[in-house]
Amino acid sequence: MSEQSMQFLFGDRELRVHVSDLLKAPVDVIVNPANGGLYHGGGLAAIIVQAAGEQVQIDSDKLVREYGVLESGMAVFTEAGDLPYKAIIHAVGPMMGEGNEQHKLEQAVLRSLLLCEANDWKSIAFPAVSAGIFRVPIEICAQAFFRAITHFWDARQECALEKIMICLTEKHFQAFFEAFREDAIADIRADIPKALPDSAEPLIGYVDLDETEVNLGNDVIKDWFK
Repeated sequence: MSEQSMQFLFGDRELRVHVSDLLKAPVDVIVNPANGGLYHGGGLAAIIVQAAGEQVQIDSDKLVREYGVLESGMAVFTEAGDLPYKAIIHAVGPMMGEGNEQHKLEQAVLRSLLLCEANDWKSIAFPAVSAGIFRVPIEICAQAFFRAITHFWDARQECALEKIMICLTEKHFQAFFEAFREDAIADIRADIPKALPDSAEPLIGYVDLDETEVNLGNDVIKDWFK
């Protein structure tokens, strides 16, 4: 596999975008690109759950019974089963054609990051959520990740989450390289309040966004993509 990789430092926080295997990422938690029913029967989701074991699907079914089918933009988490992680976050990205795809994907990424903050997980690895069988163009996917991650870290002077990895295939790397290019990362600090209190969450659970966290489309963020 290619060694294509790029690294960005936000103070003492690291963002690494590279061609790599998600299931070998040296992080606390990984993200599964899930559907709203949390039925992990195809694509990367099937590979992840096959490696993790059947308990992950059992726990996913429990979440759906409790909360119902999840909307695009939501994120929940379960135990990691046989995988060496503290949890698996199941991020529900949009399917191409349902509308507002980039905004919904930004919400899914941001909620995944908020789950790390709530549970004191220090590192997370994402795949290119929605860029596979959901067919969202990789350019939209890349910009959604850039906006959500930068928004999240810019809003926090202190944060337990110190490392974010995005694990890509070779064909997706260039689009992320363009979206995360160095001159797009401006020295912008938005005055955005923290979304969640410092409280423990159960190992199976979810997180809601408040209105401030959901609305990423402000004038400051639009300037990042000129």
